[in-house]
Amino acid sequence: MWPTSDQVLAKFWQSGLWDPLLGALGLLNRVLPLERPRRPLPAPEKPGLLPRPAGREKVLVAGAAVEDITPPRLEGVYLAGFAADRKALGVRDPISARALYLHDGETPLLLICLDLIGLSRARVERIRARITDTHRENVIVHCTHNHQGPDTLGLWGKSLFGFLPIRSGLDDAYLDLLEQRIARAVARAVETAVPARLLFAQAEFDRGGRWVRNEHGASQDRTARFLQARAADGAVIATLVQHACHPETLWREGRVISADFCGVCCRAIEQELGGVALYANGALGAMVTTALDRRESESERERFLDGLGEALADLAKERLSRARPAARPRIRIACKKIYFPARENRLFVMLHRLGIVEARDIGDSVESEAALVRIGPASILSLPGEPEPEAAQALLAGVLGRPRFLLGLANDELGYLMPPQKFSDPAYAYECAMSPGPSALSVLQNCVRELEDGLKPAGFRPARAASTIGRARGKIRARRAPDANRDPPIQGGNE
Repeated sequence: MWPTSDQVLAKFWQSGLWDPLLGALGLLNRVLPLERPRRPLPAPEKPGLLPRPAGREKVLVAGAAVEDITPPRLEGVYLAGFAADRKALGVRDPISARALYLHDGETPLLLICLDLIGLSRARVERIRARITDTHRENVIVHCTHNHQGPDTLGLWGKSLFGFLPIRSGLDDAYLDLLEQRIARAVARAVETAVPARLLFAQAEFDRGGRWVRNEHGASQDRTARFLQARAADGAVIATLVQHACHPETLWREGRVISADFCGVCCRAIEQELGGVALYANGALGAMVTTALDRRESESERERFLDGLGEALADLAKERLSRARPAARPRIRIACKKIYFPARENRLFVMLHRLGIVEARDIGDSVESEAALVRIGPASILSLPGEPEPEAAQALLAGVLGRPRFLLGLANDELGYLMPPQKFSDPAYAYECAMSPGPSALSVLQNCVRELEDGLKPAGFRPARAASTIGRARGKIRARRAPDANRDPPIQGGNE
């Protein structure tokens, strides 16, 4: 069997042939310039879509909607993930765009979850522009990192020898359809928004490692986090599930469109509770995936896929059934541009110059963004890539709130976000080749500190204990009860 593209890249990274390979690609680009033309941003279809509906100034409102984004024609559709030249042969289950709209009377928030491998920052900016001419930073576009959807990054198109890209896998017609369907879902979510209450919950999931494992070590984020919006009559408007696992259960032999376990989870919640369910992925990088032998049969993979999705849905339903509504939750959002050194991600730069990925401005650095949202007692941290569990733990340590949602692959996809020590470990050769580089975690930690500072009220000062006795009492209380600002720790699995 031919090696996968990730295996070939890992060998080049370890062999010392990495620089000659990039040099050959650069020479090819000079001989055959392949850069894709820049596409202008579209005008908003409904300018000012996100501001709050009139007449509801003092009440939080919520709305949600879902749209099918399955390619209408499968001919020539490249599937994302694993190896290049992998084309779709059928549809197991549909993939979707799911939108959740919240507005507290002052600040709108729009979360869009897509059953896709990822989207570039350039494409996210097009989507934002298509939705609204205001509040663009209040729009978070997240991808579940689905490996059974169409190639929306361009990395898995036509290639030589299964790993050397010569043509982008992007399909402009499908991407235009995707933008239209997303805009339609957002419009419906806004138009159907009604006064709502928000509930939050979190729980440890899969402590024994039956469903999810880390292929490179014991570190894992086993916390599942939940948000639910309910109308005044108790009807469920939307349910958000945030968990961490690569949606790649069907593996590279799978040639069908599917939303993997993420879709199963959402449909199970919708069938029992109603409303719209959304799944968001967190610390799945390097490499948190399903605990399934790669040699299992297709039928066993499908049973496993269904079981994992239903187990997550059952946990969400059980925990949210006991949750209490948050008291008058307010929404605050901080968004910040971040810059990763281009010299640390030379493969990404070369793929950009070859026209394989979508055009973006690259000089000495690669620009992206991160965001921090506070909703009542909870926080949502969105990152432009795939956070490795230890990196995720370091970043969440700087975030206040409970629960602390972590959304990877949000508003961009730059690859694996890892601690610098992983770059000297041969086990992470492929991940190193597909990463913004060893300084990425430091860049993100500085960004998170600034985002957190940006959400503090003017004149905010940390509270101090009034006396030595008060400090001692505080320590006793801390030992007796869990910290309200602390999630269950990222834990080791049964490796």
